[in-house]
Formats: sequence, structure tokens, C-alpha cells
Amino acid sequence: MISADVLLLTQEKETAAAVRSVLESGPIKGSASVCRSVAELKTRLVRPEADAPCNVAVVDIDEDPRRVLLELSRVVATNPNTRFVVVSKEFDEKLVLQAMQAGARHFLRKSAIGAELSTVLERLLAHRAEASRQLGDVISVFGCSGGCGATTMAVNLANELRLSTSKLVLVVDLDAHYGSVAAHLGVGGKYGIAHVLNREGTIDRDLIESSTVSVAPGFDVLLSPAVAQADAALPMNFDNLLRVLDVCRESHAYVIVDAPRLPWQVTADLASVSRLAVLVFQLTVRDVAFARSMVSFLLERGMAREKILALANRVKRRGPLLRIVDTQRAIGIKPLYCVRSDWRKAVKSVNQGQPLANIARRSGLRRDLCKIAEQVQRWTSNGDK
Repeated sequence: MISADVLLLTQEKETAAAVRSVLESGPIKGSASVCRSVAELKTRLVRPEADAPCNVAVVDIDEDPRRVLLELSRVVATNPNTRFVVVSKEFDEKLVLQAMQAGARHFLRKSAIGAELSTVLERLLAHRAEASRQLGDVISVFGCSGGCGATTMAVNLANELRLSTSKLVLVVDLDAHYGSVAAHLGVGGKYGIAHVLNREGTIDRDLIESSTVSVAPGFDVLLSPAVAQADAALPMNFDNLLRVLDVCRESHAYVIVDAPRLPWQVTADLASVSRLAVLVFQLTVRDVAFARSMVSFLLERGMAREKILALANRVKRRGPLLRIVDTQRAIGIKPLYCVRSDWRKAVKSVNQGQPLANIARRSGLRRDLCKIAEQVQRWTSNGDK
């Protein structure tokens, strides 16, 4: 017998009673807990009362369909193990399409809950374990200033994860102005992330695979429009970003997003979908002040404090402007991970368009990066350690 632990978002007693009646008397047995807002639903999913996440969330959108579906899309992206069913009094093609784009697995009229919900639940839950294993983790790398080394961290973190886990990795370059990922890895191509973001039709794995550039076996890149030949005139349509990242997770175990100089709303979207945020800064007053603001922003957007990895880059043995202990206190994140300053090795890596593992395999700088990758594995669902 299949069981279902359901979170129900609704303001209506009749809808709640109908869902509970199905779970009490139908072939699918379980319980339904009512949430009054999307924010409450998100909190309950992140911190479930039981050890395992809820199987299904039934979402009533009648209060404000457009707003609820927009907020729901962000919740869906961060809860791949939960199946979402949208219910509404209205039923039209446009509304169904919007619900599917938000990540719902089924759209159901409220009048049909009693007759059809059991069948829907049975179909959705039959293969949930297999589907959940196919989704990778999004790791967003935020830089606190230009030139702090965020892109160096992003590309080398991706490569170290590939080498240590033997899993597929993808770097997404959201820097529309410079396209530094291509320079760091010595690659170029016709299409990139802007091509995918501006797709009007279906965004699927085939589109992602045809738009990526291969750096090495198991290491792919979605180029910035600054370097992708066919994307130079295309805008970055960030309205599609969550959809794109969700598809990327189907084909790659790790999706590393190089995310410099982004609008705050885009940063908020990344926070909603990221399994881990890597915050790269140098030990300067300006960088630490920005890091503190970023930490506050990410926490306000629902990211857990323990899922923010604070990374001080180019740390010298002598003469840092700020001490490690003072920096930890200022940004409110512990522990603070440090990467040593080795300008010669880093520049050699960029000049030759190769990751540090290829250029300076035994260097102290590379060893620091390996330790960061090990920590990332421990914090992500795809880690082996």
C-alpha cells in the first residue's frame, strides 16, 4: 500500500475536508497538514516534522493564481523530492500551462478532488525514489568584488568535484559582460546560457546538451553571451533561469553557477534553488562589508546559515588588513575557509586556460581548493563523503 504525507496549502475548509476525506477513505492512506501561505509551506518542507520530506504538496491557487504560482516555482526548485499538485475552481489551458511551468506535476479541478486525487497520488508516488536520484545540486558562487577570484573558485571547484566524485559537472557563466569562465578554461563556442534563457519553446536536456561546451570528460560549460558567437546580441532573460537550472540538474550531478554582478531578484532566485552558496571575498573592509550584506540577504531569502560557505581568498601569512576572527564575527558565518595567496600559480593557470589540477597539481593553492571541494561534498546530496 502506498502512503502519502500531504502538505495542503489552502484557505478553504471545504478543500481541506475534501483532501482529508480522500486520504482517509481512498486506496492512498495518509495525513494532510494545512498551510495558510506559501511561506509556511516552504518552511514546513525545509524543516519537516518527520525525518523524511513530505511526499506531496497540494496547492490551492484560487487566492491569487499568478502570485501563488510565481512563489510556488521557487519552492519547487528547492524541493525535488516533493510532488506538487495544483488545484483550482477554474480550469483553462493558460492556467494549466502556467502551473506546469511553475513545476506542478498535475492540475486538478476542485470539483474532481474526490474522484481523481487518489489516482493522481498513486501515479505521482509510484516512481518518486527513482526520479529524485536523477537531480543534481546547484551551487552558486557569489563574488563580493570584481577581481576577488570568484570565477577561479567556480571553475576549479567544478573540476575538483569532477575528479573526486567521477560525476558530471556543469559551470554556468552568468557574467554577461566578460565571460571569464571561457578564459579560465580556454574554451569557446557558438551557443551558451543566453541562447537557453531566451528559448521560447521547450527547455529540456537535449537543448542543454546541444548548447554546452565540453572542457573535459564529464566537465561542461554554458558560456556567457560575451564569448558565445551566436549569443552576442541576446539579453539575459532571467525569467527563465529557474526552469533552466532545473533541467540542468537532470543531466549533471553538480551545477556550479558563476554569479557576479547580478540584480538582487536574480540573486534571490539563485538562493531559492541553491543547495549551497559559496561567498568569495578578500580580507578587505569593502569585501567584508559586502559579504556581510550578502549573508543577511541570503538568510532573509530562506537559505540556511549552515549552507553558506564563506571563503576568504588570497590570504597571506603576514599583513592581512583584517584578522580571520574579526571577519568571522563581522559576517556571522563560521567556520571561515581560507585559500592562500599564490598569484604565480593562479595566473599561470588562467594564461594556459587549464584548471589548477592540470597546471599545479601539488601546489598549496590546489590543496586548499581540494579541501573546499571535500567540504562541498559533505554538504550536498550528491557527495560521496
